[in-house]
Amino acid sequence: MSELTSTAIKIMNVFKYFRVRKNGFLSTRLLLSKARLWRDVDEETFDRSVEELLERGYIKENMDKTPGFFLTEIGDDHLRNIK
Repeated sequence: MSELTSTAIKIMNVFKYFRVRKNGFLSTRLLLSKARLWRDVDEETFDRSVEELLERGYIKENMDKTPGFFLTEIGDDHLRNIK
């Protein structure tokens, strides 16, 4: 499997920053509040990176009341292996 894009890595680092673990939840609102600080990332790039993480199984989308993402086992393993 190829490496994650730099924006996907930034998104995963938000999960790490907030200490989200397997099956933990991160709201879209909170994620976007951090993403707005990334001056080198436009909305299209951000959306593509979220899709990349969804397709690879690092995160899964919450379909309930609060929009956001759950960290999957694959995503949790990735965060644990980051030095």
